[in-house]
Amino acid sequence: MNRLDSYRGVIPAFITPFDEKGNYSESCAREMIEWQLSTGIGGYYFLGSNGYGPAMDAADRMKTLESLCKIVDGRVPVVAHIAAVSGKETVEMARHAEQVGCLAVSAVPSYYYILKPNEMHRYYSEIAEAVSIPLIIYAKTADYAPSVEMFRKLAAIPGVEGVKYTGADHYMMGRIKEALGKDFMVYSGYDEMCLSGIMSGADAVIGGTYNLYPDLCIRAIDRLKKGDFAGAQKDYLASNAIIEVLFRYGNLQSVMRTAMGFMGINAGFNPPPFSPMDEARIPELKDELTRLKHKLQIDDIDLFRALD
Repeated sequence: MNRLDSYRGVIPAFITPFDEKGNYSESCAREMIEWQLSTGIGGYYFLGSNGYGPAMDAADRMKTLESLCKIVDGRVPVVAHIAAVSGKETVEMARHAEQVGCLAVSAVPSYYYILKPNEMHRYYSEIAEAVSIPLIIYAKTADYAPSVEMFRKLAAIPGVEGVKYTGADHYMMGRIKEALGKDFMVYSGYDEMCLSGIMSGADAVIGGTYNLYPDLCIRAIDRLKKGDFAGAQKDYLASNAIIEVLFRYGNLQSVMRTAMGFMGINAGFNPPPFSPMDEARIPELKDELTRLKHKLQIDDIDLFRALD
């Protein structure tokens, strides 16, 4: 039985909103989530890097997750990233995530200490043993070299049922999926390579830019699956053109918050010490996105519609 089967489609790695003092903003989160759900997203990945989970203490992370789950209210499945430097805190947050109704939990290996293979196996075993819901490994391939053999061993841990593969080597991602089979779920974590991920065998995509234009990526994948390869490619290249613009204006999460404001959505702020977007450059961003809209000539998406 595949317990993650409902966790598919385009899944935003949610950019948790904060107020100007660095406190989580429930009102902004509600505004963001209601709009994102209206686009047809497949689920949420809460409190990972885009969600600033590692920048929060355990108590704040748990309170924030509880609020986010209440807002979603079961309308789509939710996965919580629960990794901390402390293994004890990681396990505590995993148990809490199960209590508040998450479909699964996910965790990177320690993002401060480099774990040896036997230590990584123990780390994931302790998380999986602490909960009865599935565990999705978060594989940031910049931190270590993945291999089929590595994932065979990790997937043998009872409760480990998927991987969020954030890396550009989609050949290796595909080999992992092929080796572990249809019941081991693979999630492609590179926004810039969403269609490559699906073509290489990923079951779904998880990424930060899906906060801003999930409708474009949903359509691209839908067109790919229906055999409209030209339409899928056009949307895919449009997505990457937007990403290229966003990166030119500073911290990606801050720029996406600003761009969501063009749609009338208050996406709040980043927590300290992460900077907001330079206000003097906001008109420049809007102008460049508007020019890009006219250049790309793609079917409407909410972001481009707001730029008229």
